[in-house]
Amino acid sequence: MVRTAESRERERSAREARANDFRILSEENTMSTQFRKHSNTNTQQRPKQPRRQHPGRNNGPTKLEIIPLGGFSEVGRNSVAIRCEDEIVILDLGLMMDRYIEYTDSDDLVEISGRKLIEIGAAPDVNILGKEKKNVVGILLTHAHLDHIGAVPYLANRFDCDIHATPFTTELVRRMYEDERRHPRGRLVAHDVNDRFVLTDKIQAEFISVTHSTPQTVMILIHTPYGKVLYCNDFKLDNNPTLGPKPNYARLRELAGTVDYLILDTLYAEHPIKTPSEKIAEEMLKDVLLGTQSKGAKIIITTFSSHIARLRAIVNVAKMMKRKPVFLGRSLRKYVEAAQDVGIADFSDVEIVGYGNKVKPYLKRIKNPERYLFVATGNQGEPKATLARIVNQRLLPLTDNDIVIFSCKMIPVPVTIENRKRLENELQAQHVRIFTDIHVSGHGAREDHRDLLNTLKPKHIIPTHAEMKGLGAFKELALEVGYKPEQIRIVRNGERVRVK
Repeated sequence: MVRTAESRERERSAREARANDFRILSEENTMSTQFRKHSNTNTQQRPKQPRRQHPGRNNGPTKLEIIPLGGFSEVGRNSVAIRCEDEIVILDLGLMMDRYIEYTDSDDLVEISGRKLIEIGAAPDVNILGKEKKNVVGILLTHAHLDHIGAVPYLANRFDCDIHATPFTTELVRRMYEDERRHPRGRLVAHDVNDRFVLTDKIQAEFISVTHSTPQTVMILIHTPYGKVLYCNDFKLDNNPTLGPKPNYARLRELAGTVDYLILDTLYAEHPIKTPSEKIAEEMLKDVLLGTQSKGAKIIITTFSSHIARLRAIVNVAKMMKRKPVFLGRSLRKYVEAAQDVGIADFSDVEIVGYGNKVKPYLKRIKNPERYLFVATGNQGEPKATLARIVNQRLLPLTDNDIVIFSCKMIPVPVTIENRKRLENELQAQHVRIFTDIHVSGHGAREDHRDLLNTLKPKHIIPTHAEMKGLGAFKELALEVGYKPEQIRIVRNGERVRVK
């Protein structure tokens, strides 16, 4: 196939846009990758996970079964199937960011398909279902982070069913399909937080409100005649959220002792703390922005585009400083417009420059940049993102005492460490004041896990969204709380767990 210069440029732009989208994931979505070895090994040669079976699953017909597809004993590509007799629901279809970027961040034209993403370990292995894929009656999504929904445009059309999510997540999925120039096979069905709805005569689903670092995150409770499975991946227990409701503690208390299996995000099980509220991050921002000498200084903040509450807090502080807020970057535009479209946040008071080729002329026109507060994509130091371009190409000349704030954590993998080091070195060379880690996580830690276990009292637990070190730390906690070893199942992708 002959590729024209125009087609090559179009493909390169699409590739960069996809890569930028994947880099907006919060540090909590990939923090445990610090335990995974990163090398130059060809990702296509990675071995597949073993398909081990529960020892007792052949002792009579299995009525209710959990089938891990991705994200078990690893971080990323979150997905699990729940089978009730001959009907299956799939919960989440996420991507593993580092493997995706390693494969696609190239000047060469590469195949982006569900088949290829499964092959390189970047997407859930839905092939585990085999002939059972015809029995899938619904795909249900917990929230709008790409390690939970990023594979939807590539894999969902393998199943003849609808996709169910909260309004904000549904809107993001719709935009993802548009970006990929694809169309969903089934309907995109939006349900309010805390809704319960019927999928089939045997399966009902319930969206239970919980807090996280993106809006309208839910736990998904699957009701069947043979028992209940609660999928809680991701979560934090924030009692002072700055956007949206608190976790639905009343419903969790009602469920005490009735949940047969809890599938739980245990990313920070090693951290002996309760994860601080987003309100703390808001106060940290105020402390830096209002408590630092900034008169006459240019100010740039970078954070995660999916963190709508954080973005709204930044806008509010900009108004206190009598500065005009401006968002720079494609992914910021995508998430902010989705939030506005579903009515969960208002950014009509923000100017948004959403396309990379428009940032340079926009900044060139600004006469008094000290009257603005700029929010830019590129919090991990990505060379092609807006912040790095501003700094390296002098799109907005920075001088002594100008301020750059990283309202995020750095993902501790080699490529990000190197990118951030390079960016921060350049900022220091320009004598810019740098503030890092103005942030709190969106994931619960050890004491949040303890509180959730004591509230729900599930009969069995499957920890997920962590590698073996984190899973082991959670198992120690569960034993401390009073669970027996056989009630705590550490499984791998493809290892089926019989519920009944």
